[in-house]
Formats: sequence, structure tokens, C-alpha cells
Amino acid sequence: MKERELVGEIKKADFVFVCGNGGSAANAEHFTNDLFSKGIKAICLNSNVSIMTMIANDFGYDKVFSMQLERYAKEGDLLITISCSGTSPNIIKALIQANKMGIKTYRLDSFKKDRDFEKLENEHLIFAHKVKKAL
Repeated sequence: MKERELVGEIKKADFVFVCGNGGSAANAEHFTNDLFSKGIKAICLNSNVSIMTMIANDFGYDKVFSMQLERYAKEGDLLITISCSGTSPNIIKALIQANKMGIKTYRLDSFKKDRDFEKLENEHLIFAHKVKKAL
């Protein structure tokens, strides 16, 4: 999906959820900030440390995003995941949960094992900025 198509999905969504791990978590927060600044109802699932650590401690780190979706999201929402590998269990479970709930998803990732993750994180942020400009 190109940025124009994602812009259309963002505009149609009732609420946008964004998440990632590590450097992708920082990009997820930045992207959420950009969406919010454009008037989009958006929240970053990796921004609430107390909720994330409670879920990780009580239910497992693999559920830190999916459990939040289960509680907060509904059909008509959009989930955007940002991941260099695309294989993190918590990202995969979030996508599965979103699909179960009828939530549209968009994956910003790469399954190529030989990718330079620093370069990929930069590409993700550039893509997010293109989306912001197109909103």
C-alpha cells in the first residue's frame, strides 16, 4: 500500500492505533504525534508504560498490543504496525487480534533478514512524513 492508499484508510478510520518495538516504537510515537497534529484520532499502543508493563508482567510481553486492542478498539478502526523484522510476537498477535475484530491493518515492515535496520527505520519515518503531508 502506498502512502496515498494509507491516507485514505486513515481518513476512513474511526480511530488509528499505532505500535512498534525499540526504534520502531519511537517511530510509532512520532507517527502518532503527526497523525494527531492533523486532527486524526490516534494513539500509540507503546506509549503507556504502566499498561504495557502490567500486561507484560501479568499476561506476557507478546500480548502488550493485542490486549490493548481488545479493550480499546472496534470495527472501523485502523491498526498500523511498525517493525523492522515484521516477526515480533507482540506485533503478530496485534495483527491477529485486529483481524479477529474486523479492524483494518497496515504493516510497515520488512521480512528481509539482510536489511540494515537503521536504514529501514529511517525509511519508515520518511514514509510516515509523506503520509502526514498527504493528509
